[in-house]
Amino acid sequence: MKRLTLMLLLLPALASAQERGEVAFNKACAQCHQARTPTEKPKSLLGDRQPVGPYMDQVLRKKSLTEVRTWVESPHRINPKTNCDTRLLRPDELDGLTSYLATVVVAPPQETRRMRLRKQMVEQAAALEKTDAEAKAKSQPKNQGKK
Repeated sequence: MKRLTLMLLLLPALASAQERGEVAFNKACAQCHQARTPTEKPKSLLGDRQPVGPYMDQVLRKKSLTEVRTWVESPHRINPKTNCDTRLLRPDELDGLTSYLATVVVAPPQETRRMRLRKQMVEQAAALEKTDAEAKAKSQPKNQGKK
C-alpha cells in the first residue's frame, strides 16, 4: 500500500518531467529531427518536408540512451562536421530530454482516429471493388464471343 501511495504521489512529477523533456526536444532538436517515424505519409500543400536528421526512435533502436545523451552534451566532440546545435539546452534539461526520448521508443504511437477511419475507408473501398467485379462477372454471358 505504501508503494502505491508513493507511486501516486510521484505521478505528477513524472508527467511534468515528460513535458519538460518534450519542451527541451522541441527547443533544441525538432528543427532537424522528429521524435517518431510517421506511420502515414504526411500530405502538405508545400510538399513533403523531410527531417534533416534521423528519426529519434530509429536512433534509439541502434544507440543507448547514454550514447544519445553524450551526443547531446557535445555533438561537435563526436563529429566536428555535424550541424547539430544543442547549446540552447541547459544541463538540467538533459535529464528531461533523456526521459522523453526513452518514452519515444518504449511507447509506440497510438493509432489516431484519422488513421483508423482511413484504414476503414480503404477496407470498404476494396470490398466494394470486389463486389463490383463479382457482379460484373456474373452479368456477362457465358458464351461470350462464340457464334
